[in-house]
Amino acid sequence: MARLLDLGEEDEEVEPGAEPGGEAAADDDGDGRTNPNMGRFSAALTCYPIVSQLASYLDLNSLHDLSRTCRQFRAHLLQYRAQLIEQSLTCANENSRPAARLGHALHASHQIWRAYGTNGVKVGRITSGKLGACARDLVGPCRRCSKIICRNCTIKAPPSATLKGRHRRLCRADMKAPLDTLTVVSSHAHGDPTEAAQLARSPCTCTSGVWICQPCGNSLRPNDTTYMRGWAWRTRYSACGGLGAGLGEGNEGVECGRGANCQAFHEVYQEIECDAEDLAAIEQHLAKADLEGHQWAGSSYLTQEIVGIGGAVKKKIKKRVPVGAAVKEYEDEREGKAQFLSREQAGDNRSWCSWCERVVPGKKDVGSPGRSSESVISSSSSGSA
Repeated sequence: MARLLDLGEEDEEVEPGAEPGGEAAADDDGDGRTNPNMGRFSAALTCYPIVSQLASYLDLNSLHDLSRTCRQFRAHLLQYRAQLIEQSLTCANENSRPAARLGHALHASHQIWRAYGTNGVKVGRITSGKLGACARDLVGPCRRCSKIICRNCTIKAPPSATLKGRHRRLCRADMKAPLDTLTVVSSHAHGDPTEAAQLARSPCTCTSGVWICQPCGNSLRPNDTTYMRGWAWRTRYSACGGLGAGLGEGNEGVECGRGANCQAFHEVYQEIECDAEDLAAIEQHLAKADLEGHQWAGSSYLTQEIVGIGGAVKKKIKKRVPVGAAVKEYEDEREGKAQFLSREQAGDNRSWCSWCERVVPGKKDVGSPGRSSESVISSSSSGSA
Protein backbone atom coordinates (compact mmCIF):
# COMPACT_ATOMS: atom_id res chain seq x y z
CA MET A 1 0.00 0.00 0.00
CA ALA A 2 1.37 3.41 -0.99
CA ARG A 3 0.28 6.63 0.67
CA LEU A 4 0.49 9.87 -1.32
CA LEU A 5 0.73 13.19 0.50
CA ASP A 6 0.51 16.71 -0.89
CA LEU A 7 3.31 18.68 0.79
CA GLY A 8 2.54 21.98 -0.87
CA GLU A 9 2.04 25.17 1.10
CA GLU A 10 -1.49 25.93 2.23
CA ASP A 11 -1.41 29.58 1.26
CA GLU A 12 -0.36 28.76 -2.28
CA GLU A 13 -3.36 28.74 -4.56
CA VAL A 14 -3.26 26.90 -7.85
CA GLU A 15 -6.05 27.31 -10.33
CA PRO A 16 -7.82 24.17 -11.52
CA GLY A 17 -6.14 22.90 -14.66
CA ALA A 18 -2.92 24.81 -14.06
CA GLU A 19 0.40 23.23 -13.11
CA PRO A 20 2.58 24.75 -10.35
CA GLY A 21 4.53 27.63 -11.77
CA GLY A 22 2.97 27.23 -15.21
CA GLU A 23 0.01 28.29 -17.25
CA ALA A 24 -3.30 26.56 -17.60
CA ALA A 25 -3.36 23.29 -19.46
CA ALA A 26 -4.46 23.15 -23.05
CA ASP A 27 -8.07 22.44 -23.87
CA ASP A 28 -8.98 18.88 -24.66
CA ASP A 29 -11.74 19.58 -27.15
CA GLY A 30 -11.02 23.21 -27.97
CA ASP A 31 -14.29 24.40 -26.40
CA GLY A 32 -12.75 26.42 -23.56
CA ARG A 33 -12.80 23.65 -20.93
CA THR A 34 -9.61 22.99 -19.00
CA ASN A 35 -8.28 19.54 -18.06
CA PRO A 36 -9.18 18.94 -14.35
CA ASN A 37 -6.60 16.12 -14.06
CA MET A 38 -3.60 18.41 -14.42
CA GLY A 39 -2.19 19.13 -10.98
CA ARG A 40 0.78 18.60 -8.71
CA PHE A 41 0.59 14.81 -8.67
CA SER A 42 0.01 14.67 -12.42
CA ALA A 43 3.07 16.84 -12.95
CA ALA A 44 5.07 14.56 -10.64
CA LEU A 45 4.21 11.55 -12.80
CA THR A 46 5.99 13.18 -15.73
CA CYS A 47 9.27 13.14 -13.78
CA TYR A 48 10.99 9.78 -14.27
CA PRO A 49 12.95 9.71 -10.96
CA ILE A 50 9.75 10.27 -9.00
CA VAL A 51 7.62 7.75 -10.88
CA SER A 52 10.37 5.11 -10.81
CA GLN A 53 10.70 5.46 -7.05
CA LEU A 54 6.92 5.21 -6.71
CA ALA A 55 6.84 2.06 -8.84
CA SER A 56 9.28 0.29 -6.50
CA TYR A 57 6.54 0.28 -3.81
CA LEU A 58 3.73 -0.95 -6.09
CA ASP A 59 3.08 -4.28 -7.79
CA LEU A 60 1.71 -4.61 -11.32
CA ASN A 61 -1.90 -4.64 -10.15
CA SER A 62 -1.42 -1.40 -8.23
CA LEU A 63 0.31 0.22 -11.20
CA HIS A 64 -2.56 -0.86 -13.42
CA ASP A 65 -5.10 0.61 -11.02
CA LEU A 66 -3.14 3.86 -10.90
CA SER A 67 -3.09 4.10 -14.68
CA ARG A 68 -6.85 3.58 -14.80
CA THR A 69 -7.48 6.57 -12.55
CA CYS A 70 -7.77 8.93 -15.50
CA ARG A 71 -6.50 9.31 -19.05
CA GLN A 72 -3.89 11.88 -18.02
CA PHE A 73 -2.27 9.51 -15.52
CA ARG A 74 -2.31 6.73 -18.10
CA ALA A 75 -0.61 8.97 -20.68
CA HIS A 76 2.13 9.87 -18.20
CA LEU A 77 2.76 6.27 -17.12
CA LEU A 78 2.54 4.77 -20.58
CA GLN A 79 5.73 6.46 -21.76
CA TYR A 80 7.71 4.64 -19.03
CA ARG A 81 5.82 1.36 -19.27
CA ALA A 82 8.76 -0.95 -19.91
CA GLN A 83 10.92 0.63 -17.22
CA LEU A 84 8.16 0.64 -14.60
CA ILE A 85 7.42 -3.06 -15.12
CA GLU A 86 11.04 -3.91 -14.41
CA GLN A 87 11.21 -1.63 -11.36
CA SER A 88 7.92 -2.69 -9.78
CA LEU A 89 7.73 -4.43 -6.40
CA THR A 90 9.21 -7.94 -6.60
CA CYS A 91 9.15 -10.97 -4.36
CA ALA A 92 12.11 -11.57 -2.07
CA ASN A 93 12.48 -15.12 -3.47
CA GLU A 94 12.63 -14.10 -7.10
CA ASN A 95 16.43 -13.87 -7.28
CA SER A 96 17.10 -16.98 -5.19
CA ARG A 97 18.26 -20.19 -6.82
CA PRO A 98 15.46 -22.64 -7.72
CA ALA A 99 17.46 -25.62 -6.41
CA ALA A 100 17.87 -24.03 -2.98
CA ARG A 101 14.20 -23.06 -2.82
CA LEU A 102 13.13 -26.58 -3.76
CA GLY A 103 15.42 -28.11 -1.17
CA HIS A 104 14.08 -25.86 1.60
CA ALA A 105 10.48 -26.58 0.59
CA LEU A 106 10.98 -30.35 0.59
CA HIS A 107 12.83 -30.29 3.90
CA ALA A 108 10.15 -28.17 5.57
CA SER A 109 7.32 -30.31 4.24
CA HIS A 110 9.09 -33.51 5.37
CA GLN A 111 9.51 -32.13 8.89
CA ILE A 112 5.95 -30.84 9.25
CA TRP A 113 3.72 -33.28 7.40
CA ARG A 114 3.95 -36.69 9.05
CA ALA A 115 1.47 -39.48 9.45
CA TYR A 116 1.30 -42.59 11.62
CA GLY A 117 1.19 -45.97 9.91
CA THR A 118 0.65 -49.41 11.35
CA ASN A 119 1.91 -50.11 14.88
CA GLY A 120 2.45 -46.42 15.51
CA VAL A 121 5.36 -46.07 13.06
CA LYS A 122 5.82 -42.59 11.64
CA VAL A 123 5.56 -42.40 7.87
CA GLY A 124 7.14 -39.33 6.31
CA ARG A 125 5.19 -37.51 3.63
CA ILE A 126 6.49 -34.82 1.30
CA THR A 127 4.89 -32.74 -1.40
CA SER A 128 5.17 -33.32 -5.14
CA GLY A 129 8.15 -30.97 -5.33
CA LYS A 130 6.56 -28.51 -7.73
CA LEU A 131 7.96 -25.01 -7.40
CA GLY A 132 6.47 -22.22 -9.51
CA ALA A 133 8.09 -18.99 -10.59
CA CYS A 134 7.44 -15.86 -8.57
CA ALA A 135 4.58 -13.66 -9.72
CA ARG A 136 4.71 -9.92 -10.28
CA ASP A 137 1.02 -9.06 -10.33
CA LEU A 138 0.19 -9.66 -6.65
CA VAL A 139 3.05 -8.85 -4.27
CA GLY A 140 2.90 -7.64 -0.68
CA PRO A 141 4.47 -7.95 2.77
CA CYS A 142 3.88 -11.01 4.92
CA ARG A 143 1.37 -10.27 7.67
CA ARG A 144 3.62 -11.96 10.22
CA CYS A 145 7.26 -11.11 9.42
CA SER A 146 6.75 -8.28 6.85
CA LYS A 147 8.83 -10.07 4.24
CA ILE A 148 7.88 -9.12 0.67
CA ILE A 149 6.33 -12.19 -0.98
CA CYS A 150 4.18 -12.94 -4.03
CA ARG A 151 1.04 -15.03 -4.31
CA ASN A 152 3.06 -18.14 -5.24
CA CYS A 153 5.17 -17.94 -2.07
CA THR A 154 2.26 -17.73 0.38
CA ILE A 155 0.84 -20.67 2.28
CA LYS A 156 -2.22 -22.47 1.06
CA ALA A 157 -5.43 -20.98 2.39
CA PRO A 158 -6.32 -22.95 5.53
CA PRO A 159 -9.84 -24.37 5.97
CA SER A 160 -12.37 -22.08 7.59
CA ALA A 161 -12.80 -24.55 10.46
CA THR A 162 -9.22 -23.94 11.60
CA LEU A 163 -9.66 -20.18 12.04
CA LYS A 164 -10.93 -20.65 15.60
CA GLY A 165 -7.69 -22.30 16.66
CA ARG A 166 -5.62 -19.18 16.03
CA HIS A 167 -7.04 -17.23 19.01
CA ARG A 168 -4.90 -16.71 22.10
CA ARG A 169 -6.27 -15.33 25.35
CA LEU A 170 -4.76 -12.10 26.66
CA CYS A 171 -3.95 -11.24 30.24
CA ARG A 172 -5.86 -8.62 32.20
CA ALA A 173 -3.27 -5.90 31.52
CA ASP A 174 -3.56 -6.35 27.75
CA MET A 175 -7.34 -6.68 27.93
CA LYS A 176 -7.75 -3.33 29.72
CA ALA A 177 -5.04 -1.50 27.77
CA PRO A 178 -6.04 0.83 24.89
CA LEU A 179 -6.13 -0.79 21.49
CA ASP A 180 -3.34 1.46 20.19
CA THR A 181 -0.86 0.01 22.66
CA LEU A 182 -1.37 -3.46 21.16
CA THR A 183 -1.08 -2.31 17.53
CA VAL A 184 2.19 -0.40 17.96
CA VAL A 185 5.45 -2.32 17.67
CA SER A 186 9.04 -1.08 17.89
CA SER A 187 11.34 -1.51 14.91
CA HIS A 188 15.06 -0.79 15.04
CA ALA A 189 16.09 1.45 12.18
CA HIS A 190 19.09 0.17 10.18
CA GLY A 191 19.85 -2.44 12.85
CA ASP A 192 20.69 0.19 15.45
CA PRO A 193 18.92 -0.54 18.77
CA THR A 194 19.23 3.12 19.79
CA GLU A 195 17.17 4.29 16.80
CA ALA A 196 13.80 2.66 17.36
CA ALA A 197 10.76 3.69 15.32
CA GLN A 198 7.22 2.87 16.37
CA LEU A 199 5.13 1.23 13.67
CA ALA A 200 1.37 0.88 13.84
CA ARG A 201 0.19 -2.50 12.57
CA SER A 202 -3.42 -2.99 11.55
CA PRO A 203 -5.53 -5.61 13.40
CA CYS A 204 -5.89 -9.19 12.24
CA THR A 205 -7.60 -9.81 8.89
CA CYS A 206 -7.14 -13.58 8.64
CA THR A 207 -10.89 -14.12 8.33
CA SER A 208 -10.94 -12.33 4.98
CA GLY A 209 -7.63 -13.65 3.66
CA VAL A 210 -4.36 -15.17 4.89
CA TRP A 211 -1.19 -13.63 3.46
CA ILE A 212 1.67 -15.42 5.24
CA CYS A 213 4.93 -16.72 3.80
CA GLN A 214 5.73 -20.42 3.82
CA PRO A 215 8.49 -20.34 6.48
CA CYS A 216 6.11 -18.61 8.91
CA GLY A 217 3.21 -20.89 8.02
CA ASN A 218 4.95 -24.24 8.50
CA SER A 219 4.32 -24.42 12.24
CA LEU A 220 0.90 -22.75 12.52
CA ARG A 221 -1.21 -25.88 12.81
CA PRO A 222 1.10 -27.75 15.25
CA ASN A 223 1.27 -24.67 17.49
CA ASP A 224 -2.52 -24.35 17.53
CA THR A 225 -2.91 -28.03 18.42
CA THR A 226 -0.35 -27.75 21.23
CA TYR A 227 -2.06 -24.66 22.64
CA MET A 228 -5.51 -26.27 22.64
CA ARG A 229 -4.14 -29.42 24.27
CA GLY A 230 -2.52 -27.27 26.93
CA TRP A 231 -5.88 -25.77 27.81
CA ALA A 232 -7.49 -29.20 28.00
CA TRP A 233 -4.67 -30.43 30.23
CA ARG A 234 -4.86 -27.38 32.50
CA THR A 235 -8.59 -27.78 33.10
CA ARG A 236 -8.17 -31.46 34.05
CA TYR A 237 -5.09 -30.67 36.12
CA SER A 238 -6.98 -28.05 38.14
CA ALA A 239 -9.63 -30.64 39.04
CA CYS A 240 -7.26 -33.36 40.26
CA GLY A 241 -4.16 -31.39 41.27
CA GLY A 242 -5.51 -29.93 44.47
CA LEU A 243 -5.20 -26.43 45.88
CA GLY A 244 -2.72 -24.14 44.18
CA ALA A 245 -2.39 -26.23 41.03
CA GLY A 246 -5.23 -24.80 38.98
CA LEU A 247 -5.35 -22.63 35.89
CA GLY A 248 -4.39 -19.01 36.43
CA GLU A 249 -2.71 -19.66 39.81
CA GLY A 250 0.97 -18.74 40.02
CA ASN A 251 3.26 -20.08 37.30
CA GLU A 252 0.87 -22.94 36.47
CA GLY A 253 -1.44 -20.66 34.46
CA VAL A 254 -1.61 -20.42 30.70
CA GLU A 255 0.72 -17.75 29.37
CA CYS A 256 -0.58 -14.58 27.74
CA GLY A 257 -0.90 -14.80 23.98
CA ARG A 258 1.60 -11.97 23.41
CA GLY A 259 4.34 -13.91 25.19
CA ALA A 260 7.43 -11.84 25.86
CA ASN A 261 5.70 -8.69 24.55
CA CYS A 262 3.05 -8.88 27.28
CA GLN A 263 2.70 -5.67 29.28
CA ALA A 264 2.69 -7.61 32.57
CA PHE A 265 5.52 -10.02 31.73
CA HIS A 266 7.91 -11.42 34.33
CA GLU A 267 11.27 -13.11 34.00
CA VAL A 268 11.90 -16.74 34.97
CA TYR A 269 14.85 -19.10 34.69
CA GLN A 270 14.61 -21.58 31.82
CA GLU A 271 16.97 -24.40 30.95
CA ILE A 272 17.87 -24.61 27.27
CA GLU A 273 20.53 -26.46 25.32
CA CYS A 274 23.60 -24.45 24.48
CA ASP A 275 23.77 -23.25 20.91
CA ALA A 276 26.88 -22.25 18.99
CA GLU A 277 26.87 -18.75 20.42
CA ASP A 278 26.61 -19.98 24.01
CA LEU A 279 29.35 -22.57 23.51
CA ALA A 280 31.64 -19.89 22.06
CA ALA A 281 30.98 -17.70 25.10
CA ILE A 282 31.76 -20.62 27.45
CA GLU A 283 35.01 -21.41 25.64
CA GLN A 284 36.03 -17.77 25.84
CA HIS A 285 35.30 -17.76 29.56
CA LEU A 286 37.36 -20.97 30.02
CA ALA A 287 40.30 -19.47 28.16
CA LYS A 288 40.14 -16.39 30.35
CA ALA A 289 39.95 -18.55 33.48
CA ASP A 290 43.04 -20.54 32.45
CA LEU A 291 45.03 -17.36 32.03
CA GLU A 292 44.02 -16.25 35.52
CA GLY A 293 44.91 -19.64 37.04
CA HIS A 294 41.34 -20.77 37.73
CA GLN A 295 39.82 -24.13 36.88
CA TRP A 296 36.31 -25.08 35.88
CA ALA A 297 35.00 -28.66 36.26
CA GLY A 298 32.30 -28.22 33.59
CA SER A 299 29.29 -27.38 35.75
CA SER A 300 28.03 -24.36 37.64
CA TYR A 301 24.75 -22.89 38.80
CA LEU A 302 23.89 -21.60 35.33
CA THR A 303 25.60 -24.31 33.24
CA GLN A 304 25.28 -28.08 33.67
CA GLU A 305 26.59 -31.03 31.73
CA ILE A 306 24.14 -33.86 31.06
CA VAL A 307 24.52 -37.24 29.41
CA GLY A 308 22.09 -37.69 26.56
CA ILE A 309 21.00 -40.67 24.53
CA GLY A 310 23.95 -42.74 23.33
CA GLY A 311 26.32 -41.32 25.90
CA ALA A 312 26.58 -37.92 24.23
CA VAL A 313 27.52 -35.18 26.68
CA LYS A 314 25.48 -32.00 26.27
CA LYS A 315 25.52 -28.70 28.05
CA LYS A 316 22.45 -26.89 29.31
CA ILE A 317 22.40 -23.30 30.39
CA LYS A 318 19.95 -21.35 32.52
CA LYS A 319 18.74 -18.07 31.14
CA ARG A 320 16.29 -15.50 32.38
CA VAL A 321 13.62 -15.21 29.71
CA PRO A 322 10.54 -12.96 29.73
CA VAL A 323 7.25 -14.85 30.13
CA GLY A 324 3.76 -13.47 29.73
CA ALA A 325 1.40 -13.13 32.66
CA ALA A 326 -1.16 -15.83 33.45
CA VAL A 327 -4.55 -15.38 31.80
CA LYS A 328 -7.94 -15.43 33.48
CA GLU A 329 -10.05 -18.55 33.86
CA TYR A 330 -13.82 -18.11 33.94
CA GLU A 331 -16.05 -20.05 36.28
CA ASP A 332 -18.08 -21.71 33.53
CA GLU A 333 -14.86 -22.94 31.94
CA ARG A 334 -13.61 -24.23 35.27
CA GLU A 335 -16.85 -26.14 35.90
CA GLY A 336 -16.99 -27.48 32.34
CA LYS A 337 -20.20 -25.67 31.41
CA ALA A 338 -18.57 -23.75 28.54
CA GLN A 339 -15.80 -24.52 26.10
CA PHE A 340 -12.54 -22.72 26.79
CA LEU A 341 -11.73 -19.77 24.48
CA SER A 342 -15.39 -19.59 23.46
CA ARG A 343 -15.54 -15.85 24.21
CA GLU A 344 -12.50 -15.14 22.04
CA GLN A 345 -13.72 -17.34 19.19
CA ALA A 346 -17.13 -15.66 19.22
CA GLY A 347 -15.54 -12.19 19.12
CA ASP A 348 -16.84 -11.08 22.51
CA ASN A 349 -13.42 -10.52 24.08
CA ARG A 350 -10.22 -9.13 22.65
CA SER A 351 -7.73 -11.82 21.67
CA TRP A 352 -4.38 -12.31 19.94
CA CYS A 353 -3.94 -14.02 16.56
CA SER A 354 -1.08 -16.50 16.57
CA TRP A 355 -0.92 -16.61 12.77
CA CYS A 356 -0.19 -12.99 11.94
CA GLU A 357 0.77 -11.94 15.51
CA ARG A 358 -1.76 -9.11 15.56
CA VAL A 359 -4.58 -8.17 17.86
CA VAL A 360 -8.14 -9.35 17.18
CA PRO A 361 -10.53 -6.59 18.35
CA GLY A 362 -13.50 -7.52 20.50
CA LYS A 363 -17.01 -6.12 20.44
CA LYS A 364 -15.97 -3.18 22.61
CA ASP A 365 -13.14 -2.28 20.21
CA VAL A 366 -15.12 -2.41 16.96
CA GLY A 367 -16.67 1.03 17.29
CA SER A 368 -13.64 2.76 18.82
CA PRO A 369 -11.41 4.87 16.54
CA GLY A 370 -7.88 3.65 15.97
CA ARG A 371 -4.79 4.55 14.07
CA SER A 372 -4.37 4.08 10.36
CA SER A 373 -2.88 0.78 9.29
CA GLU A 374 0.81 0.33 8.55
CA SER A 375 1.69 3.93 9.43
CA VAL A 376 4.68 5.40 11.23
CA ILE A 377 3.92 7.40 14.36
CA SER A 378 6.07 9.49 16.63
CA SER A 379 7.32 8.17 19.94
CA SER A 380 5.71 11.09 21.81
CA SER A 381 2.16 10.37 20.71
CA SER A 382 0.09 8.69 23.39
CA GLY A 383 -3.45 8.77 22.05
CA SER A 384 -5.75 5.99 23.13
CA ALA A 385 -8.33 4.16 21.11
